[in-house]
Amino acid sequence: MNHRISPRKTLRTRVIFVDELKQDFLYFISNDISTSGLFIQTKLPLKAGTKVLLKFCLYVGDDPILVAAEVMRQMKKKRGPGRKKPVTPGIGLKFLGLSQKDFKKIEEFLKQ
Repeated sequence: MNHRISPRKTLRTRVIFVDELKQDFLYFISNDISTSGLFIQTKLPLKAGTKVLLKFCLYVGDDPILVAAEVMRQMKKKRGPGRKKPVTPGIGLKFLGLSQKDFKKIEEFLKQ
């Protein structure tokens, strides 16, 4: 069963967590994106409900998207019998207050 709010597309780009002064302080690589959020690769333990400010680009040389996000879930690498495909450790982030302009940029990216 798929509980996704919106369709996702692979996006391998640098995602930067920024502080309240908009200074970069943590760097990650994204796995995929939708108009509602993105998934980043990390083993950093962030609890569901944690709010972060992040920025990323859809294309090289593009203006970055700056948006608040909330941690929705954490995926940990699972091992054991019956495990058919590997799980990429990471965090699912939901966008909070994505601007209409940035929403449209992501929507166009998803159509390509």
